[in-house]
Amino acid sequence: MDSETAKVKYISWNAVRGALNELAKRVAKEYKPEVIVAIAKGGLVPARVLSDLLGVDEIGLVEAKFYRGVAIRGDKPFIKSLALPRIQGRSVLVVDDVVDSGRTIQLVIDTLAVQAPKALKSAVLYLKPWSTYTPDYFYAVANEWIVFPWEVCEALNEGVLIRDEEFVDTSKYCVAASSD
Repeated sequence: MDSETAKVKYISWNAVRGALNELAKRVAKEYKPEVIVAIAKGGLVPARVLSDLLGVDEIGLVEAKFYRGVAIRGDKPFIKSLALPRIQGRSVLVVDDVVDSGRTIQLVIDTLAVQAPKALKSAVLYLKPWSTYTPDYFYAVANEWIVFPWEVCEALNEGVLIRDEEFVDTSKYCVAASSD
């Protein structure tokens, strides 16, 4: 599958907010995280909103990479950087936008588990049905390549044909694709 043939699902800001409200309700029903850890880049916005909705003051960051482009995976995921508050003995919620293969979030969970948190759970907006990892909380299952409003320019630069009217308008403000 490549950017020319990938089925794309566009998620509006309103849809994201609704999904995160629902996800926060599901988490709050049974878990009280003390720290949220975002998987960058996709999990940054969801993690920030969930921290607000769940009343969590501390946010950490793990920058993990796997995809080299739309539907083009690298050989294996790897951790690029970590910026974490103390998580030892604390309840942690790992947040990402999408779990596709499951390998990236599993790497992050395994990396954080070494630091001995009291509890370690995960939440994502969308789960792909073929994922080898099922997060503790997810909003919905999706087969399509997901484009969120915070990544319109990135998707455009990677060759996604932007067809959603709201996203086409946003794409007018994107800096031209780099030549590298």
